Amino acid sequence: MVKEIRALTGVRGVAAMIIVLYHFSTVHLYSGGVREYFEVPHGYLPVDLFFMLSGFVMALVYKDAFVIAPFRNYLEFWIKRVARLYPAYLVIGVLYLLKIALGLAGESLNQFSPFDILGNIFMLTGWGLHIHPVIGVSWAASAEMGSYVLTPVLVAFVVRGNIAFGVIGFALSLAAIGVIAASGLGESGPLDVTSGDSFYPLLRAIAGFALGQVIFRFSVSVRPLPMIFQDMLVVVILLAIGITAVLTVDDVPVYLLFIPLVAVLSYDGRLARWLFGNTFIYDLGLISYSVYLLHPLFVSFAVRASRDFGGTDSSYLIAMLICIAIIWLLSKLSYRFVEMPGRKLIAELIIHRTRRSATVN
Repeated sequence: MVKEIRALTGVRGVAAMIIVLYHFSTVHLYSGGVREYFEVPHGYLPVDLFFMLSGFVMALVYKDAFVIAPFRNYLEFWIKRVARLYPAYLVIGVLYLLKIALGLAGESLNQFSPFDILGNIFMLTGWGLHIHPVIGVSWAASAEMGSYVLTPVLVAFVVRGNIAFGVIGFALSLAAIGVIAASGLGESGPLDVTSGDSFYPLLRAIAGFALGQVIFRFSVSVRPLPMIFQDMLVVVILLAIGITAVLTVDDVPVYLLFIPLVAVLSYDGRLARWLFGNTFIYDLGLISYSVYLLHPLFVSFAVRASRDFGGTDSSYLIAMLICIAIIWLLSKLSYRFVEMPGRKLIAELIIHRTRRSATVN
């Protein structure tokens, strides 16, 4: 195991909270239309930061794993990835089904065909297979699972190969992002492509994942800058992201700034740790997956509560803050009693048992 990079874990939590605020900011009403309470510019793009972070971490952890016994290690890699994503997905998915069954979601269980059910069970909602999702935002976790298919190839060429392969991987990833931005399928912006009727969400995940691997490839080959310059870069990049997000409607400039952000945070420097590795933000990063899956469940509750108390912007903001507190608490419980036990259980039942069997044989 490698030493954990706390800043990268923490920034995942910040990214999750930006997405939460984005989905609470502009609400699609069941009665029709959209209500905008406040604005979070490009608030959907932190999903792409998730993909880059995952690609970087997978390169960090598995850069040597597929050299010896590649088939066995790839199988174990997949088991660990499923163990990481599936337990919370399954349990939280049941909560969504319960909301639908109680008539609180504006949907009906009859909307789900047998194909939809199978697609949701196997987390295929982000693969462009026309699957109606139970958890709308699960497309990102599903698409990330699709990225794992290519992990051994990316590690072999982008991470372990010569510099030319790294440059090619970088160029192809940016080309893919350009194609997605030009597709016209984005909802709130050029890169906000999430529909399960298109393969672009999967391509979006693979491109971000590959860029994360490229960032790892080049960041480890460059000697870290002196601490003062690292701190300055963190400030400059964060300011650039904020200013660019406010001043432009184009997603690509904001997206491109995520690349140096991941690179500089990967050194886990002084300011990076202070901002993103402190106890609260780091803890938020640990529970970010459950936060991401759970938060859309509560948007309609905030709208209903606001309507019952006058329907004003202030009543909605109060209801939203209460919902976010509940999301945080449930995410803590999910991480403690679902995610971690689920990982350990799957590892014990499959990986450890397989290794013991192989040792005996």
